[in-house]
Amino acid sequence: MRISLETVRARWSFVFVLVFISAGFCFLVGKVWLAQHWSASPNPQLWLRAAKLEPGNAEYWQRLGLYAESDIQHLDVSQAIAYLKRAAKVNPRSDEIWVDLASAYEELGRAAEAREAYQNAQADYPISGEIAWRYGSFLLRQGDLTGGFGQIRRALAVEPSLTTSAVEESWEASGDAASITDEALPATSSYYLAALGYFVSQKQHDPALVVWKRLLKLGQPIEMNQTIPLVNQLISENHISDAETTWREALQATRWPHQEVDDNSVVFNGGFEYEAANGGFDWREESVSGVTHALDYLVTHSGKQSMSITFDGSTNLDFVDLAQFVPVKSKEQYRFKAYLRTQDITTDSGMRFLIYDPNHPSDAQILTPNFMGTNPWTPVESDVSTGPDTDLLVIALRRIPSRKFDNKLAGTVWIDDVSLVPSETLALTGKSK
Repeated sequence: MRISLETVRARWSFVFVLVFISAGFCFLVGKVWLAQHWSASPNPQLWLRAAKLEPGNAEYWQRLGLYAESDIQHLDVSQAIAYLKRAAKVNPRSDEIWVDLASAYEELGRAAEAREAYQNAQADYPISGEIAWRYGSFLLRQGDLTGGFGQIRRALAVEPSLTTSAVEESWEASGDAASITDEALPATSSYYLAALGYFVSQKQHDPALVVWKRLLKLGQPIEMNQTIPLVNQLISENHISDAETTWREALQATRWPHQEVDDNSVVFNGGFEYEAANGGFDWREESVSGVTHALDYLVTHSGKQSMSITFDGSTNLDFVDLAQFVPVKSKEQYRFKAYLRTQDITTDSGMRFLIYDPNHPSDAQILTPNFMGTNPWTPVESDVSTGPDTDLLVIALRRIPSRKFDNKLAGTVWIDDVSLVPSETLALTGKSK
């Protein structure tokens, strides 16, 4: 298309059109600039002017709605809803606006409209974990546990990091660990383990055991260190029967190496043939300055290795940092036996074994003879009687601080073949003391 500018009239007409278009463009640009300028102001009144000047900008209406909902001095949730509805009308494909509107509806108790707004948000962004999370939380608050659990599960499939928060919120809403595990959590061990960790941290052993049983049914790989906190909690709360059952299940589920003993000893890994689990009903080793623990395959009483502990002579140790919790029967006679070897243990206070009931100290307390200096493998034996309420003993390597001036402990002790056998077993097998 060619525009002829040969006549004066044509040229002036062309100039007029250019000026008109430029003026219109400048007006639009100026309008947008002024609206942005007002929107950037800290004055909410100017925000409203910006929205009215640019009514097709959903962000302006959304900002006004959030302010009206959150301004403590001039709180007006109804006005917030009006602004947010205007924003949703301008941009019905914004999931954020729908979620903000749903929150405002809930604040006024308009649950049906809030639910519809959440559904609109989810329709706009169906794969959003954040929307599913907020919708699920809303449903839980409304008492719709089935719907809420379904949305929580949907959220966790996208955002696994929310698992602990999801369990906490679901537990507060329902108090039903079975439903939470079955309906709110994806059937994967990582989610169940997070739930287990939450209940253990809250010292809620009953729901923790519910999750644990379901974790076992999954049949997915788990590690021993993931089960130890539950067993430790059960022991610390004196639920010994549950702790024993869980420990046996953990050994099988994790395929933790262990050796069945033929003398009915209740000590686990008494020959130190395997790495300690450092918890549960296995040996526990505390890290202490000046002390080194190691499995020693060069010095053994029997089997392939023993436990060696070396003291560097830097401190006057109060040592009780190699120990095992051992489940026992009440009103029972046991025979304790272990083998010690020492090399250059200094001071007048050397190495002993301490056996005691952590829950009833007066019922059973045994302190074996003191080993100082250098000694070959030597058996340490003692009879142990449990009280009427005793179902747990602690066997610990013990060193009592010396009161002498030359009191810093140095040297090495080896331990092997630790056992605690019921006396009736000894009688049946014909073994003597």
